[in-house]
Amino acid sequence: MSEASATEIRWVIVVQLTALPAWLALDRERRRAVVASLEPVLRAYQDVRVRWIDTESFTADCSDVLIAETSDLRIWNHLFEALRDSVLFATPYFRLERILTGIEDGYRDYESAAV
Repeated sequence: MSEASATEIRWVIVVQLTALPAWLALDRERRRAVVASLEPVLRAYQDVRVRWIDTESFTADCSDVLIAETSDLRIWNHLFEALRDSVLFATPYFRLERILTGIEDGYRDYESAAV
């Protein structure tokens, strides 16, 4: 298994989002301020590694993808609830399109546990 120990399950959560007109209408400085307002939320859940990927120039399905990695889905749930309470979704600036959840190297975990 990648960086995780052989017994630790690493969950990968892919969240597909679409930027809404309210977000697109903001100037870049205001967008940076909105993102900065999320930093305390992300710091509160350091057991979840979060990456933000821009996809709008490569697909029409979504404009952005949030990729999260954690060994604790409960902590992920808490982080996601906090994000939903934030200005990001409350305004809303983004529409949630899809959430995909999987286990990193899940086949290896299965093979090591198989009897």
